[in-house]
Amino acid sequence: MRRRLKVIIAGLLTWAILFAGAAPALPAGESVREPAVAGQFYPADPDSLRDLVKHYLAAGKALPLAPRIIISPHAGYRFTGPVTGKGFAAIDPAVTTVIILGPPHYVPVRGIAVPSAAWFRTPLGDVPLDRERIRILLENPIACVDDRAHAPEHSIEAEIPFLQVRCHSFKIVPLLVSETDPVKVAEAVYPLIDDHTLVVASSDFSHYLTQKEARAEDDRSIATILAGNVEGMIDACGEMPIRVAMVLAKKMGLRPQLLDARTSFDTAPEEGPGRVVGYASIVFVPAAAGSQGVLAPAKPEREAAAGISVATKSYLLAIARQSLEAAVRGEAPPLPHNVPDAAQEERGCFVTLTVHGQLRGCIGYIEPIKPLCRAVMDNAQNAALSDPRFPPVAPGELSSIKIEVSVLTRPVAVDHKDPQELLQKLVPGVDGVILDLGPDQSTFLPQVWGQIPDKVQFLEQLSLKGGMPRDGWKTAQVKRYRAEHFSE
Repeated sequence: MRRRLKVIIAGLLTWAILFAGAAPALPAGESVREPAVAGQFYPADPDSLRDLVKHYLAAGKALPLAPRIIISPHAGYRFTGPVTGKGFAAIDPAVTTVIILGPPHYVPVRGIAVPSAAWFRTPLGDVPLDRERIRILLENPIACVDDRAHAPEHSIEAEIPFLQVRCHSFKIVPLLVSETDPVKVAEAVYPLIDDHTLVVASSDFSHYLTQKEARAEDDRSIATILAGNVEGMIDACGEMPIRVAMVLAKKMGLRPQLLDARTSFDTAPEEGPGRVVGYASIVFVPAAAGSQGVLAPAKPEREAAAGISVATKSYLLAIARQSLEAAVRGEAPPLPHNVPDAAQEERGCFVTLTVHGQLRGCIGYIEPIKPLCRAVMDNAQNAALSDPRFPPVAPGELSSIKIEVSVLTRPVAVDHKDPQELLQKLVPGVDGVILDLGPDQSTFLPQVWGQIPDKVQFLEQLSLKGGMPRDGWKTAQVKRYRAEHFSE
């Protein structure tokens, strides 16, 4: 009787623990998650698969500073391979842990779902799961074990063969994320990241639009990501993984860079332009990359920028700060006095506001229409209150905002006989570019090359920014300028 009572009490205690919300335990054992889309999304034959992945990787290149986070497509390789290869070619092959964030397509997930398996299998072999990191993650109530969601899912599986070919030896943390707060997911994942960890946000972009509609919709989503606007518009099946990646990037001090963006019609035109899917490869690299060799300024820019003294820079930053704070607080603008001679010259300029490395506003004058001091004051106010991409800066944000001033040389036309010659003449990281086509005009500062280093994509995005067709740059009047950037 006493033994039976002990059994009943033990059972009741177990029931109470389970229903009190205790963290789910990771099952023991050496189970394998079998491939779900081998032979459909990618070849089932190992040699064919390896050769295909190598082919796609060969079209990409390593970066001076390897990405810590990438956004990568997950559809069939005939559609996504050229885009996916660009991202994985840039990563450090010595990474030891890869956290893959994927959206669930078949079984609903609320929060984070992990598998119970010890291995993920592809035709190229078995990849071990980092079960210690998964155990730590499961201590957070946002995470649970859900093999039903993982069994048919392709969003994580499609990334693994690229890792198997590109990386030496690694473990994965496969996470399906949906229907939750991306900040909470990022807070749960962030403690799992060390210096040898790569995060992959698996996502396609727009679905089943026409080619023209898809390119426009994807451009808006990509602009949101490049601007670091976590709450902005993103049309993607992996919207949640992307937003989590953006939150993590802010925590890790990373900046985004677009490597490639295409649609299924671009990669498989035989399918037609009627119902296409969008894809993009976006990487997040250390924010200091520009100072360590990525798009380093060329000598002509340094020569063109040599006319502004340290004292004048300090004066302009101070007057920009005073103008910003007065505008945000609804006060009268400052009255400049003792203006340096160089700040009285008419110069084009932009004022850029950032918060923790993420864009918060940027407005400027391309042409030298005002004295530099007055132009800086105007643009500091307009960047805070009138950038249509952002809400007005609030007083509580002022202490977090960093100001950068870009002083421009006078724009000059780029003489070229055809688009190919234009591409040859542009200098990434050095040239600011202006496009004029009919009533439309747009510009990108030289810093934008850090986010869009490919010349064609740079000019396409600049065309779209100005309301032109994507290929508007081919017939537009093109000017370029140099800029000197200095910040608080």
